[in-house]
Amino acid sequence: MTYDDPVFSITSSPTINGNILQCPLSACIIADTPENLSHKLAKERDLGCDSYYAPYIDVLPPLESKDGRYIGPLSSMPRFWNTERIEFVSAADGGQMERKLNEDERKDLDPWAWACVSSRANYVLGHGFAMTPILDMINHDSSVSTSAKIIDDNLHLSIDDKFSIGDEIFISYGDLTNLETLCNYGFVSNDNKCNFESIDIFMMRKPPCKVTISGMDGSIDQGSLATLRSYLATPTELENASNSFFMTPISDSNEEEVYCLIASFLDEAITDASEGADKIQGEDDLVETYLRKRAETLQKALQNIKKKFPLLEY
Repeated sequence: MTYDDPVFSITSSPTINGNILQCPLSACIIADTPENLSHKLAKERDLGCDSYYAPYIDVLPPLESKDGRYIGPLSSMPRFWNTERIEFVSAADGGQMERKLNEDERKDLDPWAWACVSSRANYVLGHGFAMTPILDMINHDSSVSTSAKIIDDNLHLSIDDKFSIGDEIFISYGDLTNLETLCNYGFVSNDNKCNFESIDIFMMRKPPCKVTISGMDGSIDQGSLATLRSYLATPTELENASNSFFMTPISDSNEEEVYCLIASFLDEAITDASEGADKIQGEDDLVETYLRKRAETLQKALQNIKKKFPLLEY
């Protein structure tokens, strides 16, 4: 590959729909796993101008630092934030972001290469994970139906939406939550129909229960409801519900206790997120958006509970 090689083609019709990008697989850096792709990308970077992929690597965002702080496009990813910023978010989101950062941390991989792979790689059926020129520059919108296929060793990217000349074209990276887009890409959408938020419920002598709430309607996942029903069940209720796995209500009183418990933790989580967003308003748009959207989703769940149990006290 040289800096003058035409390695891809882009649709240029008045309205854009269907096939929007064609890129030869030979222009992509491909490996069987994201980890191996990270190793391969770092190796190609170290080759400098001797790398076949040098023209592509040259336009990837660098990982730079100034006065002990990361700067540049990759610095929006929480893995490169300073401790103070992470601790602030942790206090406001119940530790959800920090927990994911710890789970995803890979000290064995080159930080720059792993960040590029995490935020830019795509899966190519039958080939593995790929760093694909141009495709990795298109922004995300979960509402845009996106598909890719291989024809004659060329990757064809298609969308099922219409864009006019002058519009920014979007693709979907997948059904990602705000936490996932924040940690893996460094952004949060204002209108993410795929968002889910979680809270952790703690009871004495019981394992923590993770409750997941849909951003669409505030509904609560059935698995956590079943777990909490079992936690709060009386011995008699436990015996009678032994074959139901608690997937349906076991008694009116038990159900009210379950939702009362969830409501109390929701109320606290909403307060933490809202107060955090207020404190950072005008200073950190990314964190503010993340926390406000979290509070909005949790508020939907709390409102649903209040409708179900109008006289509920928690």
